[in-house]
Amino acid sequence: MHTATLQKLLKHLNDGNPETRRTAAEDLAKGDERAIYPLIKALRDDNLGVQDAAMRSLIEIGSEPAAYMVLPLLRENSLLRNTALIILKELGKISVPLLYILLDDKDDDIRKFAIDLIHDIAYCNYPEKLVELLTGDPNANVRAAAAKTLGTLQYKKAVPLLIHALKDDEWVSFSALESLTTFHDEQATDAVLELLQHPSDALRFAAIEAFGKMRLSKATEHLVTHLSRSEQYEKLATVKSLVEIGALPSSPDIADALMEVLKDDDIDNKLLAIKGLISIKYEKAIHNIIDIAGSLDISDPGGEEIFYAIKKMLQNFGCNSQILNILDDQTVKYRGKVIAIELVGDLKCPGAVPVLIKLLSSDHRDVRRSSIDSLGKIDSEESRDHLIAAISDHDSHVRKSAVSSIGQIGDLSAFEPLVSMLKNEQYSDIIDEFIIALLHINSGLLVERIDEFDKSIQELISRYAASLNSGVSC
Repeated sequence: MHTATLQKLLKHLNDGNPETRRTAAEDLAKGDERAIYPLIKALRDDNLGVQDAAMRSLIEIGSEPAAYMVLPLLRENSLLRNTALIILKELGKISVPLLYILLDDKDDDIRKFAIDLIHDIAYCNYPEKLVELLTGDPNANVRAAAAKTLGTLQYKKAVPLLIHALKDDEWVSFSALESLTTFHDEQATDAVLELLQHPSDALRFAAIEAFGKMRLSKATEHLVTHLSRSEQYEKLATVKSLVEIGALPSSPDIADALMEVLKDDDIDNKLLAIKGLISIKYEKAIHNIIDIAGSLDISDPGGEEIFYAIKKMLQNFGCNSQILNILDDQTVKYRGKVIAIELVGDLKCPGAVPVLIKLLSSDHRDVRRSSIDSLGKIDSEESRDHLIAAISDHDSHVRKSAVSSIGQIGDLSAFEPLVSMLKNEQYSDIIDEFIIALLHINSGLLVERIDEFDKSIQELISRYAASLNSGVSC
């Protein structure tokens, strides 16, 4: 920045009008190191807008001198200290070398501020210094901050010392446990297991959750034992960790606990419970799980993703009486019934065919349509006449599904009914579906009879037939 411009902005930085001062502070972001000290002084301005502009400009300048000159603000009042913390964090790796000297400061808070900044920046070229603080600092908050930061930095050499820190003050133990979960190191198992006997409810709970996050199969037997002597939230946490580990034994107690988690308002907990119930093949939960899936808003991307995740998990139950009973249960809401219908289709359950045929007369369009789709996937001789009859359904969506299913099956007996209905179909997307189905059943015969249709359909048949032939390899 030109000296004259800089001097002009510095003059405006002391103007009586706060708007002028704010604009000057903003423009000094384009300045050099000469602007740093005036901007630091501007952090004390009475106007919040000027303070904010000065902070942002210091970050924009982004030099090591800026970080160095901000450091003393850590000893000021809470407003200036928090501003300094924001600036140093945003400056990132530039700040880290300058923080080293603060780790030996006599002030406990200063040491902790420095470690917290390293944690937030997630970079440090002297992690061994943090290990030194973990093991020897007289202040528990500083030791806890060091433990947490070593996990963020993924400094594996610290694992044995983090394990030892589990016996430190409770707050330090919490932070050490949090860090150990990020390493997934089996050597921590025995030490974490000891915490299951700790008198602190909170620390026992944290240890249980840690096993789930670490996914250590070695802990399974101990967690099952702990389940029998735990109660309420601790029991639920134990079950959840067993599910996350992926080694959930089947027992009435575990099934009951999972059913309790299934009632939780948190969707992540519901999904965890569903995963557990399916892993132990607890068929009594099928109705509840389908009801949850049916209540999801699939117009929301997150809801749609969860919906399909639940449907995929439900397939692990296979074809069973519980799912078939839902198809015939009049009390099940239609969205849940549609899920059950789609499920038996995906699983190709032959036992579902009679009920699916009955559902073709449902008052709900989606029930009829999904029943048709599933019957097409199962491909039963018993259902073919019913599928052919469905191509005359008054609802266009149902007709389209019926035509598509018949085309997939490829039954020649459906050829004439499809030809007849095609001549009277009004909707272009369903006309396309008719032609595709007929070509799949017998493309040669359809081409031979092309003159039976009007010109627009003839053009479509020719186009689709050419596309079909071009996809056939020699």
